[in-house]
Amino acid sequence: MDGVVEDLLPVGFNARSRLHEYGGRAWRPVGLPDDGSGRGATGLVFVDWHDQRLWVAGPGVQPVPLTAVVPDGGGGPAVRYGDLVAPSGRAEVWCVRESVGAHPREVVREVVAVPMDGSAALDPSRVRVLAGGYDFLACPRQSPDGRYLSWIGWNHPHMPWDESELCVVALDGGEDAGYRVLAGGRGCSVAQAEWRDADTLWAVTDPDGWWNLHLVPADGGEVRAVAPRQEEFAGALWKPGAAWFAPLPDGRVVAVHGTGSSRRLGVVDPSDDSVRDLPLPYTDFAATVHAADGKAVCVAGSPDSHHRVVLADLTAAATGDGIHESVTGGDSGALRFADWLPQPYAEVFHRPDGQAVHAVLYPPRNADHRVAADELPPWVVFVHGGPTGSSPMALDLEVAYFTSRGIGVVDVDYGGSTGYGRTYRERLRGTWGLVDVGDCAAVARGLVARGLADERRLAVRGGSAGGWTAVASLTRAGLYAGAVSHYGITDPVAWAANTHDFESRYLDGLIGPLPEAADQYAERSPVLNAHRASGPALLMHGLEDVIVEPQQSRVFAEALAAAGVPCTLLELPGEQHGWRQGETIATVLKAELAFYQEIFGIAGQAPAEGGR
Repeated sequence: MDGVVEDLLPVGFNARSRLHEYGGRAWRPVGLPDDGSGRGATGLVFVDWHDQRLWVAGPGVQPVPLTAVVPDGGGGPAVRYGDLVAPSGRAEVWCVRESVGAHPREVVREVVAVPMDGSAALDPSRVRVLAGGYDFLACPRQSPDGRYLSWIGWNHPHMPWDESELCVVALDGGEDAGYRVLAGGRGCSVAQAEWRDADTLWAVTDPDGWWNLHLVPADGGEVRAVAPRQEEFAGALWKPGAAWFAPLPDGRVVAVHGTGSSRRLGVVDPSDDSVRDLPLPYTDFAATVHAADGKAVCVAGSPDSHHRVVLADLTAAATGDGIHESVTGGDSGALRFADWLPQPYAEVFHRPDGQAVHAVLYPPRNADHRVAADELPPWVVFVHGGPTGSSPMALDLEVAYFTSRGIGVVDVDYGGSTGYGRTYRERLRGTWGLVDVGDCAAVARGLVARGLADERRLAVRGGSAGGWTAVASLTRAGLYAGAVSHYGITDPVAWAANTHDFESRYLDGLIGPLPEAADQYAERSPVLNAHRASGPALLMHGLEDVIVEPQQSRVFAEALAAAGVPCTLLELPGEQHGWRQGETIATVLKAELAFYQEIFGIAGQAPAEGGR
């Protein structure tokens, strides 16, 4: 590993899945047949973004399709694949197949086996169905001895973090032809499951309100919590293929764990329920944990280092040596500007009723300028998406773009966020547009009370569900000088009717089912309450967004205009749900900075630093 990045796919291919619209595990390494050299090669099986077919690529060889062309149904390819796994001893790739009918919400999902010989590209009947029976399926895994298939399934109106089940079925049929539910169900969720041995699975599930590791017998025996604690060993299953832990050959497991902005990577031993953390200099670990040959690989970051691929020696858990290397290089570019980067720290604020609200503060910092002694800096409340998401404490140049220019950023883990257990997460049940708005306001007012922020210069911004909270805060809190929404929801009734299948019943839990909860939808709708806005808005939306349609921003812009409230709407061609093009990212950041300079009255002023 020399740190050199090499493209494995030819120009024109893009390994990215549309499963559940968010994608996930769109590629896996696979062994290829002997090419005549006497040894097999390692290739890549992947989902191509353009046609959503499965393809296989080898070193220096053009990709070959494994599945057939399916006519476009008008909303993109009608058959999609994702959550890929290459089962040992089988010349197949197993995955979740999503078949979309005439209506975008007429969807059938199944775990299928696709032959690696390419025969299914000509004859789709060669694809075998292994499991089904749920609206959604994820995490297909074969037991080490090849006897069983396990997976996670859930049904509408639940989201996977609300209620999901771990299932297993005997692959040879026989007397065990029907599948068994081993864990989860009725107020309990399963985030990930992997085989420990031929008879037992590791699973992260939350019967006690925290996503902890459990040992689950495949025969339906008693499930046992391992190293139980009030910490999370997983997060919300937004993307199939998320991996917060990886089994080790000796029966232990390497896992991410922690709460909120403090995460660690440790080795969990079921023999004594111990957790021995690897001494790594990182505070955030993505759901990308894998292990082999005595090492763990994952994506990690910290307040002074970008997220990067890290390879860690697992013996460090026992020796304390902390041996690790960054596979994707260092931070020489960012560290040249270290004196301009924020120094974040976590804090807890409180609502008037005493409820704790978690947040990470990024005070303004610029080596060349400081805030005048008699001046307090402006602050922007950042609202993460989801809303079942979280805010890691790690280097983020988007945040630094603002803090280096004299604007403080506070990233709020409002009620509904992951990382603090089910009770904190379910504070948002039925209260979206109330609890999130109130928690963000409590943090903003807390900054003012602590003498950190100017109460006349507060703003709020977010993307997707965070965009909803931003504009809902603008129309409800009476606190902010302005709001910025990146591809945000503004009309909940229209969004519930038009969004994709995965989230089509999400608002049942966040606000209430329609039509019974129509009054709640109207009361919280930013579109219907635009006349109450406390300041102007900047709205930005990709024109190819199928998760939150561009019309969501358009109708709010029209409502603000009708109420006489200033609003700027930027529509970005070629962009989907999130910014991917470099030119777009530059455009939206410059527009956002200009908006803050306008509402805070700092246009033309020098960047400034203000500390804790």
